[in-house]
Amino acid sequence: MAAKVRILSNDGTPPQEIVIGNTASIGRTPENTICLSGNARISRQHSLIRCFNGVQYQIMDLGSRNGTYVGDRRVVTPVTLENGSVIHISGTEIHFEMIEEEHHEGGEGLDFTVANTSGGSNSSLQHVAILVCDIRGFSTVSEDLEPDALARVLGSWFADAGNAVNLSGGTVDKFIGDAILSYWIEPHEPAATGGACNTALEVAEKLLTTAKNRTWPGMTQPFRVGIALHFGPVNCGNIGLVAQRDATIIGDAVNTAFRLESVMKQLGQDLILSQDFAAMLNPAPKLIDLGEHQLKGKNQLVRVHALADPSSTEVSG
Repeated sequence: MAAKVRILSNDGTPPQEIVIGNTASIGRTPENTICLSGNARISRQHSLIRCFNGVQYQIMDLGSRNGTYVGDRRVVTPVTLENGSVIHISGTEIHFEMIEEEHHEGGEGLDFTVANTSGGSNSSLQHVAILVCDIRGFSTVSEDLEPDALARVLGSWFADAGNAVNLSGGTVDKFIGDAILSYWIEPHEPAATGGACNTALEVAEKLLTTAKNRTWPGMTQPFRVGIALHFGPVNCGNIGLVAQRDATIIGDAVNTAFRLESVMKQLGQDLILSQDFAAMLNPAPKLIDLGEHQLKGKNQLVRVHALADPSSTEVSG
């Protein structure tokens, strides 16, 4: 599916209709896909619409002061857009509409699903470094913090985290609630140099530092994130026939990364690395062996490590 938006402003501006690709930014400056320059209450970078898995569009607020709403609901964590959803931004209505894809020759419709990556997709097997990052104690904070304040903090965090991944050459695969799934493709086959893992680790440490500089307004609870890193083969590619379709990754390695994130909480760590990930690092940092752990849904135990000194750049012997 593709999508389009119809923009209705309350300042007398004629309605606009824009077909959007896999990413569309909304804000009042010209570099945005959807530029709402006539409204001073709209932030320079207000919100972002992204397509995930080739079929699902989500909108996320980027820490705007006046908020993004879908219907009457303020966008705090990313919200999935349905056909006909109405986005409200400071007096401007943005009507979201799905566009049916052209059919195959012979009249058969396209089936865009995460599992169905054959029949015209550009999917391929890739070895990738995977990063899963979520916010610690988010459920508690979301109960105690006002929605407006929560949305601003989360939006700003998602924007900064996404920029850190993108600037490093990585890809934000999706936002899931308060979690972020990102990956870096290793440019070589299994006998790799570990460049993707080195980059993922650097970004992970940047995210931890960025999180330490944040606070929850009016609360003593610190803003903390946890990050799990893994390396392995995934099916990685564009779902469907449209070249601009968002890339997504699927496979056991993705499941393992999310299971590691759960183990990380039990171990009381903010950053953990699987053995597969740690083995790819070059040069190898000093690590703390946290032992083997049984991950849900996996028969084989997975060895887990933590950095001996997250701020150290010393190389182990």
